[in-house]
Amino acid sequence: MKKILSLLLITFVIFSCGPQGEKSSSSQQGEEIQSIDPANLETIEIAVYGMTCSGCERTVQTAVGKIPGVQSVKASHLDSTAIVTYDKTKANFEAMKTSITDKGYEVKDFKITE
Repeated sequence: MKKILSLLLITFVIFSCGPQGEKSSSSQQGEEIQSIDPANLETIEIAVYGMTCSGCERTVQTAVGKIPGVQSVKASHLDSTAIVTYDKTKANFEAMKTSITDKGYEVKDFKITE
């Protein structure tokens, strides 16, 4: 009985953290990185609530990384943040907020870090 409960608990944790198999197209991102003007780069720290594991981090990173103009994304469930470097002429906070909330997470605010 303990083995069954343990197995059910592990299964629940794995599936409750959202999709983990999403991958972004590195060739598409590579083309985008080359077309970004370094003078237009900005880095922001977004407060993201509801992430509980590395699968949640990957979900946020993949969602935000698909936005045209985003150069890099690093999400942390421990810090409840997503650090995003992007071309401010091609992407904006509202698009990032929408992509994160569409995945089921809550976005409170952001601050410019660079």
